[in-house]
Parts: sequence; C-alpha cells; structure tokens
Amino acid sequence: MSDKTLGDSGLSRTPESPMFQGVPPAWAMTRPKSLLQSLYDLAGAPLRMVLLPDHISERFHLTSLRAERLGVVLKEIKGRCLDIGAGDNMLVRLHKARSVGTSEADAAMQSAGLDVFDWGAGCVVVENCCSLPFEDCVFDTVSFVACLNHIPERDQALREAHRILRPGGKLVITMIGRYVGTIGHALWWYSEDKHREEQHGEVMGMNVSDVIELVRRAGFPNVQRRGFVYNLNSLITAHRS
Repeated sequence: MSDKTLGDSGLSRTPESPMFQGVPPAWAMTRPKSLLQSLYDLAGAPLRMVLLPDHISERFHLTSLRAERLGVVLKEIKGRCLDIGAGDNMLVRLHKARSVGTSEADAAMQSAGLDVFDWGAGCVVVENCCSLPFEDCVFDTVSFVACLNHIPERDQALREAHRILRPGGKLVITMIGRYVGTIGHALWWYSEDKHREEQHGEVMGMNVSDVIELVRRAGFPNVQRRGFVYNLNSLITAHRS
C-alpha cells in the first residue's frame, strides 16, 4: 500500500461526528511505523488515546486510534469485503482506492459498508445484524472494526458473517478489552456512541477470550489473535473452512 494511494484517494469528509473527520493521512496508516514515529506516539499516548479526537491527534502528527485500526485492518482484507459497523465507510473506500489498477480491483469495487445508523456515507443501513441482506458465500472478507461490542446480537451477527463468507473467506475483528474500553468510553467525549442512541446490550469493550469463544461458536474453528497499540487492542482473525 503506497502513501500515494492513500493520500490521493480524494475521499470526502463526513462531519457528523468528531470521530469521522476526513481521511487519515497516509503516514498515519503506513505499517510498519518508523522508529521516530513510534517514539513520538509513545510520548503522546495520553493525548492520542484519551484526550484528543482522531483528526486533532493527526494535526500534531500523532497516530490516531482510528488510523491505528485502519492501518492494521487494511493489511488483512482482500477482495469483496463487507465492513460491518462501518460508520463513515472509510475502510471500504480506502480498500477500493488502493485496489485500483490491481488484479483484485473488480472484487474490491463490490465491497460495501453496513451499519444500523446512517452516517450519510453510503452504507447499507439495516435495523440489526440478525439477518444480513446478502446471499450465501459472496464475500471474501467480513470485518468488524471496533464495533462487535456495540452489536447486541453478537452471536447472530457472527453467524451471518460465516454464512456470507466464501469457503476460505476471512473474518477480521478488532476489539479493545472490557476494562480499558469501559474507562475509555467514559473519557472519550468525542466517540461515535455519544452521537447516537445507545442500544440495550452494548458493552464498551470485550475480553479476548469472550470474542474468541463467540467466533468459534459461529463456526470458525481456527482463531488467531495479536495485539496492537501497546497490546490494549486485539486483532482477531479466522477463516471459514
């Protein structure tokens, strides 16, 4: 993924929430980070992780939490992707932009974002995730970026992800721990859940063991986990057999 691909994508701003303020800059999503950027991010951790909205962190050249997640997840997704809990649809739009001129462009251009709240970004809007409006075995990747904890019907949503994935298709989840997430959401005055009505059954984070159990119960036998952002966040992946 080149800086030019990310930086010149020409994606529009979505001002409804401070969480969604335009495209994160290319340097913020480049992986691996430079040593200098890593040290600077560490020094500024309280600002970028607690006090400042993502777009303000980026103005100070701090890697925002949103950019951290996008940078990690973009390396995992391929082909036709459904991003559940897509918000401003940024992941899908970046995935499409980087696919231009590649062999997976046709499949990537069929990707879509899905949400239960209309942020005005062209997502498929549904009432809930119990029954997704897609046929069986049509997606190469299904992602839940920092949102599974906000979906009350988590079991059904993951079973639906399994249903719509092709054999060999990939499930990608990012999640913050329950304890850290609860504290974080209490402090993040700018987070998206402050700009919509909270649903009964939402939690502000989930323990890795609980997420892995849900994923296995949905029919994914082999689940992998690795940490990022000082191991406070988890990247959880699994393939449909």
